[in-house]
Amino acid sequence: MEEELRLSTQEMKMVMEMMGISCDAAGSDEPVRASDLRRLFDEEPSLEEVKEAFSVFDMNGDGFIDAEELQTVLSKLGFPEGSTVVNCRRMISVCDDNNDGKVDFPEFVRFLESSFSNS
Repeated sequence: MEEELRLSTQEMKMVMEMMGISCDAAGSDEPVRASDLRRLFDEEPSLEEVKEAFSVFDMNGDGFIDAEELQTVLSKLGFPEGSTVVNCRRMISVCDDNNDGKVDFPEFVRFLESSFSNS
């Protein structure tokens, strides 16, 4: 799954900037995996930045990111991975610890924390 979700450094920088999270994407043009997120940041994002990022995806404000919301955001950002709900369901399954088909804020935080701790 991680192989399918690789983004270029510039694509990742664009996504982060659109979410209001500053990062330093200088350097490599290697694809970015979830485990590579740490190297994009000057420091780990604050809780407020994580909340803001979550709210970008939680479009209806119900406290969950579902496949349709993920598809909408990824499509707006121009990522082909978000072209189908099926792809987005697979992406959600990566961090959906309780298998409800959605990502809640604690799952989102755990996913980010694991991304930072694995680098």
